[in-house]
Amino acid sequence: MIRFPSGAGVKLALLGPAMAAIAGIGLLSIMDAVIKHASASHSTPQIAAMRYVCGTLIAFAVFRALRTPWPSRATLRPHMWRSLVVAATALSFFYALAVLPLAVVLALSFTAPIFIALFAALLLGERPDRTILVALVLGFAGVLVVLWHEVEGAGAGNAWGLAAALTSAVTYALSMVALKSRAAHDPLPTIVLLQNLLPAFIIVPLAVPVWTAPAPSELGTFLIIGALGTGGHLLMASAYKRADASRLGVFEYTAFIWAVGIGFFAFAEVPSMSTLAGAALIVGGALMASRRPSPVPEPEVEIGP
Repeated sequence: MIRFPSGAGVKLALLGPAMAAIAGIGLLSIMDAVIKHASASHSTPQIAAMRYVCGTLIAFAVFRALRTPWPSRATLRPHMWRSLVVAATALSFFYALAVLPLAVVLALSFTAPIFIALFAALLLGERPDRTILVALVLGFAGVLVVLWHEVEGAGAGNAWGLAAALTSAVTYALSMVALKSRAAHDPLPTIVLLQNLLPAFIIVPLAVPVWTAPAPSELGTFLIIGALGTGGHLLMASAYKRADASRLGVFEYTAFIWAVGIGFFAFAEVPSMSTLAGAALIVGGALMASRRPSPVPEPEVEIGP
């Protein structure tokens, strides 16, 4: 292994995982926008089911193209536990997208990095240093600067939607920490295939009672959702394989940067000064998190029953 001088080695150690995480979050942010559009015509369980069925088809194609070995029974066990958390995250987050403004859902979802750092400390034994904690606070402050009025205005609205958004933040954080516990052991195509296939088995039965036949054009939309989800999770799995979960968690805040870009180019929305100020805080937190990475241990802990 090449040993870099202290300055270069420190910067390069997190560069790859950080860029992978930011790109993965970008794909998932685009997927969220497409899901928001689809929720006007279909129920939450159906959208989630179609997302994971289409994702399974795409992930399986990648799995076979790379000639990845079939997973063993021992590999399946922890992924079966994680699939329950992934399914809960999808159902709660997609429901929140359907009933709340996108900005409010994103604001509440940005609590996930805090839970990631907490779960990583509790379950993986990671010890986030003061820099990471300050970065988390700085990033979250940026979110509050931008979205304070939206969250305050929605407080008296759909209580179930707000609860669902917060629930999805907690379960998403737990799923990312569980991903970290497996990323050091399993091939990335295996992780992403099982992350699509196993939740599909859980969600499809829930979608059958509320199923409505999608139009041919909507099938293309669901395939796009599946492709975005699969690509996003491949990048996220790659990032979490190479860096601490607590350090990568702060990059979840860059989802707002992606949301601003999507709004500008797709809907001609010009960000306000408060949006730019909040974005500066978010970027500052992400840059702070990328400094002085600690060595990445190989976690031996298994999460789940």
